[in-house]
Amino acid sequence: MRIVTGIEMASVEAITINKIGLPGAVLMENAGREIARKLIQLYGKQKCFLIVIGGGNNGGDGFVVARMLQEQGVSVITTIIPNESRYEGDAGLHKRIYEQSGYRWKYWSELEKKWAETLCDIDIIVDAMLGTGTKGEVTQPYDSIIKMINTAKKETVSIDLPSGVPADEAAMGDIAIKADRTFTLQMMKLSYYLEEKTPFFGKVEVLPIGIPPATFRHLETQRCIWGKKEAIHSWNKQDSFTHKGQNGRVGIIAGSRNMPGAAALASEAAIRSGAGLTTIGTVEENIGSIASHSKEAMFVALSQKDGFLNPTDKELVSFYEGKQVIAVGPGIGRSTETSKMIAHLIKYFEGILILDADALFFVPEYMELIHDRDSPLVLTPHPGEMGHLIGETAEYVKKKRFEVAEGYAQDHRLHLVLKGPNTIVAKPNGFITVNKSGNAGLAKGGSGDVLTGIITALAARQPLQIALSTAVFMHGYSADLLLKDNASIDGMVPSDIIDGLSKAYKLFEA
Repeated sequence: MRIVTGIEMASVEAITINKIGLPGAVLMENAGREIARKLIQLYGKQKCFLIVIGGGNNGGDGFVVARMLQEQGVSVITTIIPNESRYEGDAGLHKRIYEQSGYRWKYWSELEKKWAETLCDIDIIVDAMLGTGTKGEVTQPYDSIIKMINTAKKETVSIDLPSGVPADEAAMGDIAIKADRTFTLQMMKLSYYLEEKTPFFGKVEVLPIGIPPATFRHLETQRCIWGKKEAIHSWNKQDSFTHKGQNGRVGIIAGSRNMPGAAALASEAAIRSGAGLTTIGTVEENIGSIASHSKEAMFVALSQKDGFLNPTDKELVSFYEGKQVIAVGPGIGRSTETSKMIAHLIKYFEGILILDADALFFVPEYMELIHDRDSPLVLTPHPGEMGHLIGETAEYVKKKRFEVAEGYAQDHRLHLVLKGPNTIVAKPNGFITVNKSGNAGLAKGGSGDVLTGIITALAARQPLQIALSTAVFMHGYSADLLLKDNASIDGMVPSDIIDGLSKAYKLFEA
């Protein structure tokens, strides 16, 4: 399923109307019919609905919903906010159809005078006020109306977007509908995946309105949700003759004297994710403790200084030999020696290189080496680390996740995994996938190390974009399965995610 901004959705609709030849009034009819069907399915015919209609196409959808509900014998109060002369085009057409079908509306200004009485009569409010064109602060009278609806304590359903919430990463004003449900039309809107805006949507369901898939192809940026269906359909299955060498030879450089756990988590996750041969490069004193967790791994003791990795060029070149993928970063620290190691990896390792955790700290220092690199490079920052990479705060990154991920991946010709709820995976060509799995149980130290291990294993076995998107999905899917098995969010730890991977990967055996 695709993800769009308001401008992109408008262009899709324009192509549907002007090139495909499907009239806008038909799309509006389809939208209203689908929404009315879902409302009856969810709430039944015995409830009373208040349809609050603004100007523009969102209001036109509202007229169709109101008409369709009343045709089914449902009790409806319809109210419009602007002067009736403001309804033009498709919205004006559906207003006339509504009226000529024998149904009536009231101005909001009239209904507002009897608001307390109205609240006694209605069960559900349908928000058809402001659509995908919303930007910035909501003006009068809409801001006052939104406040009244939010304080009414009635089930509230928004059409396409909660009024006041932009469809994209534009700044949001101080007031917006806090919907219990949102029926978004044809495609998910980008703002749903932003931390400050997600809570306003409530439960979200995408409803088709008859737009042909061919109209999506012109979009400059392609963004898709990556869930169970996408993971299954893209997975390259093993055949019965597969041997360990064909499942990938991977290396993980991780850990310092005081942080052996990060290396253990990453290596065990790689092994449980099907890596054929996994070699851990770490400080010598870590090997015994890591091996007690990762019995199937091989180990290379790299030189150290003051408990931090300080491998020689010869040691690194030897470690590179025969490996398709190397991940580096978990628990390595940020010493001068570590910095030199990262530079060597970027410059000389010719397989897929994954930089995570402490390794990301040195990326701004080595942008010239990164730009000269021909082999694939993957960065896996959380918002704070991403902020360091671009010289901004974590809060800035959270508000501009798509813009930041897409721009950085394209500008530096690399793959970016921007972690967090709805993790984004961005390719060098700007293609983006957004993860659909996971829960708050992942918000623990060490979860990122587990993800790095999963990515490392899958990058050796699947095409890189599929590997990254599917690794992120499996990380969250394992956590979701744990919840289904009665694990608690508070009690869930990263090692539980690893233990759950065996069950999670059964997804691909059907």
